[in-house]
Amino acid sequence: MITPDKKTKKKNLLTALAIIAFMIFLFLFTLYNVGVFERQI
Repeated sequence: MITPDKKTKKKNLLTALAIIAFMIFLFLFTLYNVGVFERQI
């Protein structure tokens, strides 16, 4: 069994945050494309 050190834990946290941020970005982008928000181009 590998014991994760602080570096690995920090990297995993950053990866998780990046994935969550990307999911939020895709969600908002989809809403914009569907036309939920009124936008002026």
